[in-house]
Amino acid sequence: MCVLIVSLVVGMLAVARLTRLLVDDEITIGIRRWVIRRYGEDSKMAYFIHCPWCTSIWISALVMPVAVLLPVVWTVAALSIPAASMVTGLLNKWGS
Repeated sequence: MCVLIVSLVVGMLAVARLTRLLVDDEITIGIRRWVIRRYGEDSKMAYFIHCPWCTSIWISALVMPVAVLLPVVWTVAALSIPAASMVTGLLNKWGS
């Protein structure tokens, strides 16, 4: 039971970080620009790539089943990378 709870928390933090990475971070601006060029600025795809609420649903649909159905050490370890990044960013933001 404890492993499942840890997997859920780590999975949620990983979803939050991956969403921020795709929607806000400078490193993925090329992806966002490509979507706008390909589908247009007023398209649903452009909206989805800029909407954290929309994007997080799709990311969580990919991440959370893995986190819940495979709550083993390697899954938690892999998801802990973006999760730790999210926590570190939040602590850094709150500390400023």
